[in-house]
Amino acid sequence: MIFVRLDSRRYGIGIDRCHRCDIGPNIAVRPGPSCATVPHDLVHFVVEEQAQLSLGIFGQVAVGGSAGFFVPAPTDRSGADRKRSARLGRAGRRAVARSEKLTTLVDANGSLCSDADAITGDPGLTSMIRDRLGEVLQLWSVLPVGQRMLLAWPASLTIRYARVPAQQGRVSVRGMARTGV
Repeated sequence: MIFVRLDSRRYGIGIDRCHRCDIGPNIAVRPGPSCATVPHDLVHFVVEEQAQLSLGIFGQVAVGGSAGFFVPAPTDRSGADRKRSARLGRAGRRAVARSEKLTTLVDANGSLCSDADAITGDPGLTSMIRDRLGEVLQLWSVLPVGQRMLLAWPASLTIRYARVPAQQGRVSVRGMARTGV
């Protein structure tokens, strides 16, 4: 995942795939939906990584999905890509909802709200999110305008061969993250 500081107020996000092992086309950098101080997409990446949401937004993107946000140019997208992305999107609905909920814990300064433990349901998870977010935002804060920060989605959270359950209710999101389905 590419995060670019466009200027003091804006950031961009894109996808640069290693075509030897990644699925799907690269996605050109586009402007992000929030300010550059604490990029919303960067927060999503951290909470999904720490909560091990293998079918969250970035987990879906890691196996060639679009998660509805990272849609390649029409000429770069095949019918198989669209079907895979739709299948991943259906299977990942709960993970994306969890990601959205966890992302709302982070304020405009990059701090977690005071009742984060109650919302996550796990003080250990809250601590991991706080620590990793602090680390990533520290690197981001010193990134010069026009420069890129690359974050790799963990291989341990990547679903192999974009295999997702045919029926969403059969395997839980947590079960998929542990088994690597």
